[in-house]
Amino acid sequence: TSTPTLQAATSCGWNSVGGIVLTDETMTTKRVKIQESYCNEDLNGTWGQLMNAAGANRQDQEAPFADIMGAYYVKKAANLNQNLMFNGDTGSGNASLAHYDGFVKLWNADADLNVYTTTHPTITSSNALDIAIGLYNAIPAILFDNEEQIEIMVGRETYRDIIQQNYDDNNFHYNIEEETGSEPSFILPTTNVRVRAYSQLNGTQNMFAVPLNYMFYGTDLEGDYEGFEFKYNETDENMRFGVKFRSGVSYVFPEYFTRVDFTVS
Repeated sequence: TSTPTLQAATSCGWNSVGGIVLTDETMTTKRVKIQESYCNEDLNGTWGQLMNAAGANRQDQEAPFADIMGAYYVKKAANLNQNLMFNGDTGSGNASLAHYDGFVKLWNADADLNVYTTTHPTITSSNALDIAIGLYNAIPAILFDNEEQIEIMVGRETYRDIIQQNYDDNNFHYNIEEETGSEPSFILPTTNVRVRAYSQLNGTQNMFAVPLNYMFYGTDLEGDYEGFEFKYNETDENMRFGVKFRSGVSYVFPEYFTRVDFTVS
């Protein structure tokens, strides 16, 4: 933070006014791992057998087992890690989520977060668009002034409810054009802010408007495939897959993050 002022420059000299204050934000990461093994005998009769024992015409049936399984586990690990980033809860009985508190728990418990309170008791297909617009209107204006990248994060049900209300209200002049994929998105009608559906928010009433540049993920991996190992253990005749990495999340300036709270009028 800093507090500069405009001064008259009618003479030579240097007159400092204000100053910069730098503060630290600690990010704690946890060491996590995924380890699995496949018994050689269990692969008999499957396409994976081709990678274990030579057979007739094997040279014509080569299957890149390690590459295929490696790609599979990279995707699985990414999904497990994103689940932890969003829904991590140290009080959870879920072994995959108990390593640290994720964004959802942190944002819902943060008293410094900006809050948009709606009188609607729940999100439905008849009010989701209204609530989303109300959330947009509650976003601190300074984020727009500084051209920060803002995104409204919701679950798939809320995502569909917003589109449904826009259609039911005959807002055809605000046509919603979706960007498809595992996390589909669209520009919220009458705004320039993108709404994106995250599977980690499915089945919840959570809606967050977040400045993406203020969110941080900590890891010691340099890339998606970094740290992943796939090898055959001849002693116990097992094919083993494993990866270890650090994972942690943090965010700064909570007053610029906005969440929806519900209250019955």
